[in-house]
Amino acid sequence: MRKKFLFGIPCLVLLATMAFAASVQAKPKQVTIFTSLAGSTWYAIGAGMAKIFASYDVNANAELGAAVSNIVNVVNGKGEIGFTLTAAVSLAQNGVPPFREKITNVTSILGLAPSYLQIATPKADNIMTIRDLAGKKFVTQPKGAITAEVFSRVLKAYGMGDNDLNLSRGSLDVQIDQMKDRHTGGMVSLGSFPAGFFTELANNVPLRMLPVSDEAYKKLAAEVPGLARAVIPANTYNGQDVDVPTVLSKLSLVVSADMPEEDAYWLTKTLVTHGDEIRALHSSYKELTNEDFATIPGVPLHPGAARYYREIGALK
Repeated sequence: MRKKFLFGIPCLVLLATMAFAASVQAKPKQVTIFTSLAGSTWYAIGAGMAKIFASYDVNANAELGAAVSNIVNVVNGKGEIGFTLTAAVSLAQNGVPPFREKITNVTSILGLAPSYLQIATPKADNIMTIRDLAGKKFVTQPKGAITAEVFSRVLKAYGMGDNDLNLSRGSLDVQIDQMKDRHTGGMVSLGSFPAGFFTELANNVPLRMLPVSDEAYKKLAAEVPGLARAVIPANTYNGQDVDVPTVLSKLSLVVSADMPEEDAYWLTKTLVTHGDEIRALHSSYKELTNEDFATIPGVPLHPGAARYYREIGALK
């Protein structure tokens, strides 16, 4: 019996060692995070997250990207995490432009701050509604950009199309310059508020933010479930003296549904555990709660992420 007992000790030690090693290794070896343009807010936030992962000896880096391409890159295994907006995921799931086919294996691990649809016109032009944009000069973003795709669907909700406007396309810088030079009667952006560029514009050209009606929102939400109702409060910008109903799309970190559950669990737990650092990455994040992290409209949570949120009570 003594020999059997002594023989059992090293076996138990070996099993314990193996279990410990498994728990230590229950994390990805590499984390590539697709963000946005160099110098953008998304890129800076992604770099901050990569630093958190690297503190656990995970090889992590932030890469350039965009809301649409990040989804494609993640589901095709070119990286682990992609920054995108919930509206873009809705379009991907339905396989509508700018996506060529349905993408159903995209899930999320973390929700961040919302981006608000902001449709701005010079107040002096007396454009009161989106329908009033018919025939007017307006600059939107290039085709395929999520802002342009959402704006196009807003027009559709009003029974209009891109051809009903004197429409041009350009980068955010082009949009801002055309507004400053009064070469256009309006522009659109999907982002946080107050946006610094709108604040600067409004101080020189008082702005009117156009509302999205309840009727239009119902049509829009049916087509793009990743959009939610929102309001831009009065006095957010110079000249904007009333609340403006609009829509929002939440920034989300997406991963492939094929990601191992333990990897998704570890990524989620690591980010949420470092919640204070995440909230410090951008001013719009400072009030985010664990429940906010777990709430991503229109996008399924990865099972590994859902398991962690249930453990901490952020998800029922």
